[in-house]
Amino acid sequence: MPWAIRILRAFLGVTFLFAGIQKFLDPNFLRPGGGDYIGTQLAGFANGTPAAPVMRILAQVPLLAGVGIALLEIAIGLGTLLGVAMLAAAIAGLAINLTLWLSATWHTHPYFLGSDSIYAVAWLALVVAIVEMERDRTGHVAGPIDRLDGISRREFARGGLLAGCAVLLGVAAKSVASPASSSGLAGLGASKSPAATRSGPAAAPTTAPPATPSTPGRVLTSLDRLPVGGAVGFSDPKVGPAALLRLSGDRVVAYGRTCTHAGCLVGYDQSARILVCPCHGAEFDPSNHAEPIAGPAPTPLPSIDVVVDQATGDVILPS
Repeated sequence: MPWAIRILRAFLGVTFLFAGIQKFLDPNFLRPGGGDYIGTQLAGFANGTPAAPVMRILAQVPLLAGVGIALLEIAIGLGTLLGVAMLAAAIAGLAINLTLWLSATWHTHPYFLGSDSIYAVAWLALVVAIVEMERDRTGHVAGPIDRLDGISRREFARGGLLAGCAVLLGVAAKSVASPASSSGLAGLGASKSPAATRSGPAAAPTTAPPATPSTPGRVLTSLDRLPVGGAVGFSDPKVGPAALLRLSGDRVVAYGRTCTHAGCLVGYDQSARILVCPCHGAEFDPSNHAEPIAGPAPTPLPSIDVVVDQATGDVILPS
């Protein structure tokens, strides 16, 4: 095998092996309601893409689809690296990335910013290389029936061992996965009512009543509790999971957390002060109306109106 093909084979094999293991290591991938839950991703992939029918079918059995995809990626990676059923592994890898190109990264523009297109071409190149080397070695290329008829006991055992290793790696990765996370945004406790006072029930009465918010609605937090550059999560009645961010002294903004690409819940990178999708790397700038600045998301996150009460410093979601 030429070194150019060996390099390509090693890269694709390692990448797919890592991709499959990473899915089992991700505590939210198979957890309904998780930030990057496979069911949410599949539903998002079906929005206006050519592979929508396939995505909708898989979305009916998200856990089975998630486990199957992860195990298949591990098996493809191992087969490509070890040379076991390498042509079948390359064709399967081509099919996966071609499907992802027509779904997950279909809305990525320009097209060369999406990784699945070049992965599909890379797998196609490996398939062609394997076929050409077989033709040079044997003088012909065996068809599917010939390949099935020609499987020896040793080859069947190697395939079974490969499948077993894929399952064992998946189980091992899942067993050491970290606990489920909240996608990088602190949750708010029970919200106060607009008329709630700041003192507890046993607090001594004061000579002057506490200031009450001038805007009716739900108190999300206060400027005293939210530092500049900080963010907290909350739930909006219309949008659902949302993020409240303090950009400067008295400037706060709020956006829905559902990524406009595939529906995963975005988290907050406080060091870069951007909202980031954990599924496919979409990034949004909260200081510029949550416009997408990287990744496949086609539109900004939905904006939510919040106000700062100047008298109390409370951040209020108007009713």
